[in-house]
Amino acid sequence: MKTTTNRLVSEEPLLWKKFIRGDRQAFQELILSHYKPLLNYGMRFCRDQDFVEDVIQDLFIYLWEHKEDLTETPASVKNYLFKAFRNRVIFDLKQHQRLTDFSEKHEDRDDFLEGGIQDSWIHTETETHLNSHLASIVSQLPDRQREALFLKYYHDCDIQQISDIMGINRQSVSNHLQKAIHYLKGHVQKQQLFFNIIGCLPLLLTDF
Repeated sequence: MKTTTNRLVSEEPLLWKKFIRGDRQAFQELILSHYKPLLNYGMRFCRDQDFVEDVIQDLFIYLWEHKEDLTETPASVKNYLFKAFRNRVIFDLKQHQRLTDFSEKHEDRDDFLEGGIQDSWIHTETETHLNSHLASIVSQLPDRQREALFLKYYHDCDIQQISDIMGINRQSVSNHLQKAIHYLKGHVQKQQLFFNIIGCLPLLLTDF
């Protein structure tokens, strides 16, 4: 899986160059590669899947219609798409008044990201109980902290990538991650349970 992922990432600059030259096949490959990750990410902001999917479609339509203006290949296609998508989701939510009182001064509050952590991956009663406990802890994190964890542990983004996507500096990203980990440590009683949380974060932070 890791090899396949690395291969896809290495091919993306070429796909992007083909796309901006009007290659529909390359454009479709980019969509297929990023559609579900963008959907998972968008569901952090809004529980209306139809709305999130509409935003994804609007983003790709916009990119296709303005491909002639995209003269440079981004250093990371994934980061470029995530940042563009994040900005569009927040803008559209504000336009539709689905996101209320959104302000950077509330960035450490859990005002606009809802829970909805799926636990269908658990197959035994013991695991279900553990998952419920972990999900409850993670869901209490402030929005920016949970978003940073989502990008780091589910999408394997590094500090700089998270900084670019979230539109905040590297130190702020580090602070969000450190505070989140500190919070998780402070709300578990056994060290092994904390390690379980870290190991399960990719599962706890996605609905799919």
